[in-house]
Amino acid sequence: MDKAGRVIIPKKVRKTLGIVGEEMLSIEVRGAEVVLKRSGLEKSPSMAIMKMSLPVGPWDTVEKEIEEGAASRDDHDA
Repeated sequence: MDKAGRVIIPKKVRKTLGIVGEEMLSIEVRGAEVVLKRSGLEKSPSMAIMKMSLPVGPWDTVEKEIEEGAASRDDHDA
């Protein structure tokens, strides 16, 4: 740890965990341990959406599926 409190994660560890570039990490304190976890958050919303591998289809189909999902949720809540 440097004087500013920054911790350097060795390249081999970053490569093993698939950490590339500037990635958000969450930090957790467990007793006397500090645990860093990949948060899975992307800095760019468009990159986050791209990585979701969402199904792509014609807008009419997507809109119908959204409406059906909302209707089934409403039926369940009633």
